[in-house]
Amino acid sequence: MLVNLFEKSENELKVFKVERSSNADNFFSFDFILAGCPVINSFKGKVPKELDLYLQRSSGMERKKSAVFIIPKFIGNEKTLKNLMSILEKKGSFVMDFLQIKSPEKDSKLLFSHLK
Repeated sequence: MLVNLFEKSENELKVFKVERSSNADNFFSFDFILAGCPVINSFKGKVPKELDLYLQRSSGMERKKSAVFIIPKFIGNEKTLKNLMSILEKKGSFVMDFLQIKSPEKDSKLLFSHLK
């Protein structure tokens, strides 16, 4: 659904699915970075290891605007948001917005509205 919204707005969206074997990418040619993950650890707010390693190895995020989102649980949401924001900020990105969404598919319009 989010891809369709981007296509209608005449913007290009490239999705990087992060898995254990994901290679690092260079984000130099992109204008905006959107990173999201589910809350996996309610007490420590840890970002999934695969996403953390992927972002640490990737390059070209300096001076890029970004937004982060999480798929919340009962607790641990704020810590996970802060930790994900911190990873991008350490890479030189400017985190402009953050939000909690229950489902990326269902809440894609809400997510897209934050990216405008």
